[in-house]
Amino acid sequence: MNIRTTRRRTAAAALGIAVVGALAACGDDNSDENASDTAAPETVTETVTADQGAPSDTTSDNATGSETRSPENGSAGGGGSVATLVFDGSDLASQFTEVQCRQDGTDEFEIDLWNDDRTDHVEVDLDIRDAPRVDGLGVDREGKEWEPTDTQERDATVEVDGDTYRVNGQLEVDDDHPDAGDVADLELEVSCA
Repeated sequence: MNIRTTRRRTAAAALGIAVVGALAACGDDNSDENASDTAAPETVTETVTADQGAPSDTTSDNATGSETRSPENGSAGGGGSVATLVFDGSDLASQFTEVQCRQDGTDEFEIDLWNDDRTDHVEVDLDIRDAPRVDGLGVDREGKEWEPTDTQERDATVEVDGDTYRVNGQLEVDDDHPDAGDVADLELEVSCA
């Protein structure tokens, strides 16, 4: 065998290896494209405010293609309006314009109220089996967090009349705040229609 034939075979082998390598690299690029084609579906959440009356969509950052709509926590939800909100002697009904009502399963109903700049928040969790009762209550207002003690939570009253919910109770400033122990009354009437 002469040197020329050996060089040709070596060149052919090197060319074959280069072609196989190029095809493998192309295969890797396709697998990356296929991976992005099968990424998680786009998630869209809906926020309804009393002023807007219609949902506005917010798209998550990991969106890639198909669209999935779901209310917060996978539960049925909607807007509402505040008829009465008196807290610590102040009438705050006109300040809390964003209302979110949602049924969480068959036994729980949640009401969230926000002020216009979303710095203050009222949260009411109700157990609506048989005789409705407060299952959680909280007010974040002007930098203070208010929560009921166990006794205050048990003593809170709930009235349900169709889509109207009335809650009355007392709350205390959270233990971590310098005003801890201060007590305030809450009177709330919300329509979730």
